[in-house]
Formats: sequence, C-alpha cells, structure tokens
Amino acid sequence: MHANALPYIIMSRNIRILWMVFMVLPAASLLAQSADRVDAILAADPLSLGDAAYLAVMSAGRIDPEAGSGEAMAVLGSLAVRAEHRDRFSDRDLQADATLGDLAYMLMLAHDISGGFWYRRIPGPRYSVREMRFRRLVQGQSYALQPLSGERAMRVTGRVLAMTEQRR
Repeated sequence: MHANALPYIIMSRNIRILWMVFMVLPAASLLAQSADRVDAILAADPLSLGDAAYLAVMSAGRIDPEAGSGEAMAVLGSLAVRAEHRDRFSDRDLQADATLGDLAYMLMLAHDISGGFWYRRIPGPRYSVREMRFRRLVQGQSYALQPLSGERAMRVTGRVLAMTEQRR
C-alpha cells in the first residue's frame, strides 16, 4: 500500500459513515412521527373520523406514513365506486367522531375486501359492519353507529391485516 493512499482510505471510510448517518436520520424521524401518530390514535376515545381514515388507508399501504387525514379521505373518495358514496368522504368533518361503521366501510374500501350480497348492492357502513362481523374481524357488541375508540380501531385493523396476509 502506498503511503499517500492511507489518508484517502480513512477519509473515504469516514465519508461513508457520515453518508449513512445522514441517510438514516430522516428515516428515523419519519418512523418516530408515525409512531407518535399511532400512539395518539391508540389513546383517542372517541376516535376522530380523520384518524380512522388515516388508519384504514395507511394499513393498506395506499399512502405514506407522513400523509395527513385529508389525503386519506381523498384516497377513500377515489376508491368509492358510485358518486353518492364519494360524497360520503368529501364533505365530512375530519374532527367528527368516527363510528364502527365508518371504520368498517373505510377498511373494506382500502383493503379491497369484497362483501356479501347486501354490501355489493348497497355498500356502506351498515353492511360493512355486518360483513366484518360475519368474517369475525369485528368481535363483541357491534353495530354501525357504535362510537369507536382508538384501541378497538387498532384491534379491528390488526385482524383485517391478518386476514389480508392469509389471502396472499
């Protein structure tokens, strides 16, 4: 090895380490940001409609973790088949309380879960809850207008993720 090559090797090693540090730090802050968001969702009682939309669309991988609730609602609106169902997402207050039916309908849209006979004819919160109860994704007392806590939303979302993994 040439005597002049040693400082170059040491310097290039330090540059590689610095480059790795600068690449990892932004990713760590994104993970911390989404972890904070998940903690806030878990602690919410009742869960807001915007957080329910974020949870449903984010769990399906349709938006980035740093995206907002408005973007999640826009994605759900684009996934709705009929115009009257798109309106269900366009003019809603993101801070309004979410119901179990809202979350069930959002999860079925975001994860492209096919429903039963009535859901295919009249897609919406009522038949989404019925379909998810049939598939045992929603457990315990469940009806479409039931208030929703963040903890229950996470449990339901976890079951949906487990079911979609089994389908693959």
